[in-house]
Amino acid sequence: MRSLSSIFFTAFLFLAAGFVQAQDMKIGHVDQQYIFANLPEFKKLNQEITEKSEQYDKILKSKFDEFETKRAVFEKLVSGQASDAILKDKATELENLKKSYEEFQNNSTTELRNYYGRKFTPIKKKVNDAIVFAGRQKGYTFLLRMDLNPDGGDLWPVVLYAQDTTATLTSEILKNLGVDSTAASARKIGIPQMMNKK
Repeated sequence: MRSLSSIFFTAFLFLAAGFVQAQDMKIGHVDQQYIFANLPEFKKLNQEITEKSEQYDKILKSKFDEFETKRAVFEKLVSGQASDAILKDKATELENLKKSYEEFQNNSTTELRNYYGRKFTPIKKKVNDAIVFAGRQKGYTFLLRMDLNPDGGDLWPVVLYAQDTTATLTSEILKNLGVDSTAASARKIGIPQMMNKK
């Protein structure tokens, strides 16, 4: 049977080993939103989405204007007591215009969402690969996100304590992606940056 002192000694060794291992951990943070915002492929994708959206908005506006013009004509026909056949024909025409507007609105929104998802996936993979590469290259144990999730509204966990809270690899990752950015280290990260926008 082992003595109480040998049990304490063994427990102490495990705790000491864990403490030494924890001392070797290197934690850094990455502002992924900032990386995306400075990546030429992402800028190009946003420009394409903006151009497509503007094109679809023009078509929707012309469909709406046509509906409003024909609705005004229909109201004049109603007040002028046009025949039931004419009113029925114009009402059907208005219903078809409304349906066409709604279908185009739904289809264009779905198309833009699908296009963005298809084009964003390889960009996201490229950035994620660069983050992993930078973390390994610089000997980090953890790299954590300190920004809002670009895929949705939820917040990623924030580290409450880290031995070196000043370590940021944002500039290094942009450099690895071929983007020169000297302002990355002076920029606030995470929630403070979002509060400054208000």
